[in-house]
Amino acid sequence: MIQPHDPDLAACFWRLRGLIAQQGVEQWLQEKGSAPSVEGLVYLCKFGFFTGLLTKAQIAAALKIPRNELKALVKGWYDDHRARGCGTC
Repeated sequence: MIQPHDPDLAACFWRLRGLIAQQGVEQWLQEKGSAPSVEGLVYLCKFGFFTGLLTKAQIAAALKIPRNELKALVKGWYDDHRARGCGTC
């Protein structure tokens, strides 16, 4: 997982935020998607995945995680979505 001190964190965060803005869905983002942090980047990845803007490969690259960690992360997102319903990203 990308670390808080990673020099790529802010650039990746703003790139994903820009991609979301280009699609016209930035207004749906919650507060945690407003400033660069590991939590914010994970949130943008989850949001991007569930809105169809990001692929799993793009998420793995953004978060710097191997395939097995990606699989567990996405499974957790689906479990959370099933438990709490839409709008939890």
